[in-house]
Amino acid sequence: MQTADRIDASPLTRPGKALPPNALLLNCFGRGGSSIVWNIIGSSPDVLMPKYEWHVGVFGRFHKLRKAACHIGGAVNWASVPVFWRHMRAATAETVLPGERNEKAQARYVVLKVMDYYIAFDDAIARGFVEARNLVLMRHPLPMCEGLIRSGLSEASAIKWYNDVTSLMFKASRKRDALSLRFEDLIQSPDAFVRSLYNALGIAAAEDGKIRFKVKSFGTARKANADAATGEKLRIKLEEASDHIASDVNTRAVARLDRSARQRIWEGTRATAELFDYGGDNF
Repeated sequence: MQTADRIDASPLTRPGKALPPNALLLNCFGRGGSSIVWNIIGSSPDVLMPKYEWHVGVFGRFHKLRKAACHIGGAVNWASVPVFWRHMRAATAETVLPGERNEKAQARYVVLKVMDYYIAFDDAIARGFVEARNLVLMRHPLPMCEGLIRSGLSEASAIKWYNDVTSLMFKASRKRDALSLRFEDLIQSPDAFVRSLYNALGIAAAEDGKIRFKVKSFGTARKANADAATGEKLRIKLEEASDHIASDVNTRAVARLDRSARQRIWEGTRATAELFDYGGDNF
């Protein structure tokens, strides 16, 4: 748990748009099951869920600024720049829809989806809250890199991306009260994953016992990266989750790689994957 040593008594948000004092930082890969877990957490009445992923809410349509910030995030101590973390908090507050606020007036947390290289901003994000807890969602490198390659990266770039982001995740996982999660556990037993996650976070399930689920294509059906703010969202019973989550999504992804590609990717990512106890075949 990251604890702010000081928080401004009047954060720069308009009346009625204040955030809860505490944040859950979902550190994750894009295309690594993050939308599923984000929506699961955001289904709790104890947790506000913004409309946009953290970097979209903060940097908006300034794509070049986003890209620059992404690359220099770890080189600057943004937590020591009050105007920046105050802006981040205010911008995040603007992305929580009125309906979400009205339904969850007593929410104790806001869950922020902090993806990929933006994990370098965790300390600065935490600075805007009384407490911030890191949730680290990992995925095996073989299916993860296969997805990155289908998204347009070269094999070498996918390996570098995985190593860079996993290193940031490992740093986050060493913080006090950090919670490490695996995509593999989610797809193997979604209902057990959700119950365990809610219990670990100390948050309640929705009154109707349902979770919010965003419909997304996967595997060869996916032609482009999806925007987390768009697309069909369902409310499903917990016991129905396995009907919407393909338990073999990892094995099918790995099967799309030839033997030599699997070997190159594993050898290229092994050192960082083993930080989270992954082996060459436990996907």
